[in-house]
Amino acid sequence: MADLTIRAHAKINLDLRLGSRRPDGFHPIDTLFVKTDIADQLSAVSSPDGSLNLSIDGDEKLSAGPDNLILRAAGALREKTKTAAGAKLRLHKEIPQGAGLGGGSSDAAATLRLLQQLWSLKVTDPVLMEIAAELGSDVPFFLQPDPARGTGRGEILEPLPIQTLPWAVLIHPGFGSPTAEAYRRYAAHRRPGEEGHPLSLPLKTGKSLEVRPRNDLEPAVEEKFLWIRAARHWLSEQPGVLAARMSGSGSTVFGLWASEKEAKSVADKAKGYFGPHSWIRSTRLLGAGEKN
Repeated sequence: MADLTIRAHAKINLDLRLGSRRPDGFHPIDTLFVKTDIADQLSAVSSPDGSLNLSIDGDEKLSAGPDNLILRAAGALREKTKTAAGAKLRLHKEIPQGAGLGGGSSDAAATLRLLQQLWSLKVTDPVLMEIAAELGSDVPFFLQPDPARGTGRGEILEPLPIQTLPWAVLIHPGFGSPTAEAYRRYAAHRRPGEEGHPLSLPLKTGKSLEVRPRNDLEPAVEEKFLWIRAARHWLSEQPGVLAARMSGSGSTVFGLWASEKEAKSVADKAKGYFGPHSWIRSTRLLGAGEKN
């Protein structure tokens, strides 16, 4: 049987605000998830002996063992549907680890979609969403096609019919920012992020959504990682910038521009400024229902 292939898109948090810590230790969030056209690529072919195997290229440090979210997602889907089917999975990694871009979560969601098709499973989207939420708070977002407001731990989604989004420049420094540590530092300091200038996003309904991009984890993370603060400030000083923020708990920062030309120009300039060890991309942000 021929390989089936799917793209697993990166995301940014265009806005991220945190509430007071809950009794279970988690801070409720209110965030705006948006996908980018940067993506990992996941392929699968049926395994005649019913085994689940994963190979990875593009990231030598990423485990291909049972702790990988791809194999965890495959196992959870198989258990939920009581199937004995197996698969040989191959991941080409483009999204950096620990970057605040949701790479692992997106890979997990892509696995559910890919194996649903490969194994011809009659499983409903609500069931897939249930499996996704057990794998990680932002995995459900990647199962649906639209930008979305995420609340709770990020798993409560309100799809948003945003029609046209800006272009973004992403800068990842080559090191990660552990999520748990970012939240611990935030809990210790409790300083909210600064609101940016209003950003008007057109909706398919003819109306518009006004967002003032902010990330409440920025002060805590940037206090430890001065590089992140410096990169974000550099983006904020470039001509035509609409907003410059950190995505999720870091370590990626992004700047927004109105056009592809502006974004690519800034990305080229950033490559010369930050050097070859930084991961730098210009990317289109995907509106409602867009696929790439």
